Amino acid sequence: MLTSPLLEQAWSVLLDQFAHRYAAAPVAQGPETAAQIRRLQGQLPDWGFTDHDVVLAESLAPLNRQRDPIVGALERLQPVLQWRTRGVFTDAAYTNRAYVEFIGPDGMVRSDDIRLGIYWHDRDTFYPSHRHNAVELYHVLSGTGFWQHRSQTWVSRPAGSFILHGSREDHATRSEAEPILALWSWTGDISFESYSMDEAAMAPPAMPPTASMPLS
Repeated sequence: MLTSPLLEQAWSVLLDQFAHRYAAAPVAQGPETAAQIRRLQGQLPDWGFTDHDVVLAESLAPLNRQRDPIVGALERLQPVLQWRTRGVFTDAAYTNRAYVEFIGPDGMVRSDDIRLGIYWHDRDTFYPSHRHNAVELYHVLSGTGFWQHRSQTWVSRPAGSFILHGSREDHATRSEAEPILALWSWTGDISFESYSMDEAAMAPPAMPPTASMPLS
């Protein structure tokens, strides 16, 4: 098994930053997620190098200019992050959406109580309407994306926004000129068996006028 004090330090910083941000969320799931992270923070993954084609440089550049400590942690961990880049989640021949589950039933650290990780969404990419039993909370780290909640108006969500999706609530995401990087968590019924995504919309519809309404 690969061991590295540098990886361990980066993992600690990453989870600390995750917990710190979610503790400040304006909805209950944020502090609840932060508490779960604190409880599991001493556990380490079984490190191993993974092949993927996710490039974070553009997404990390705005954070790097702000000297955000999460940048160094993600850069250090990138070779061992277990990106999920295929399956129903990706609707193109190349990877245009991907996620890592840091903690969860399928995570780098095992937990049956919560799922949480990081989500990357490439520029000019559409994630069709989908739903799941879990309650989901996103926190946008970089990039301005557009979220649609229950077939309502597309809403512009800049960096710093929190986006909450209740259980079984339809939601969709799209990007334009810049990629999106966000933290995410699932609580409640976190089984993937409840996940479904609309198959008909493989290309984004013409987007109606947007509103800017961050949850934060």
